[in-house]
Parts: sequence; C-alpha cells; structure tokens
Amino acid sequence: MQRLKESQEALTLIYNAYNEVAANPLAPLDINDEDCLKKLLNTVMNRESVSHIQNKKTLKESSELRSSIADVLLLLDGCDIKEIKAAMRKATANSVEEVVEVEK
Repeated sequence: MQRLKESQEALTLIYNAYNEVAANPLAPLDINDEDCLKKLLNTVMNRESVSHIQNKKTLKESSELRSSIADVLLLLDGCDIKEIKAAMRKATANSVEEVVEVEK
C-alpha cells in the first residue's frame, strides 16, 4: 500500500510538470480511478504518436508520465513491477552464480 501511495504522489508531480510544458493541458487527474488513468495513458500515447508523425520532438515529461501512469495502474491491479524486476534480477544473479560454481 505504501508503494501505491508513493507512486501516486510521483504521478501527481509528473502530471503537473507535464501540464506546465504541454501546449494543451491534460484532463483532470484522478489517481484512484483506473478508467481515468487508462484514458490519460491513451491520450499521452496519442500525443506522442502525433508528435512523431509531425516530426516534432516529444516532451521528455511524456515518457516519465507514461511510465508513472502504467506503474500506478499495475499497483491498483495488485502487481508491483519493481518487486517483480527485483525478484528477476535476484534469480538471474543466482543462476549466474550457479553456472560459475559448476564451471569451477
């Protein structure tokens, strides 16, 4: 629950930073509404696509916002991607250690 709260706070900060530099501000943010977050993610991705098609540079805040929205959506679904990645890194490190031991 703590991770969700931290991610929602980070999302709010990134959302505000994005709106400060964007030509058109995004719809209001509701950090607990999955549908609102999915629509927001879709909007950000569409804006990136339009920028790419028009050969314009995308906002650096755009990728940060996209990542933060996805993180919060996963946490709302009960999936902590950081925890999964940490477990994968640990498993990979253990596998490498086992291979090194076998080779000796």
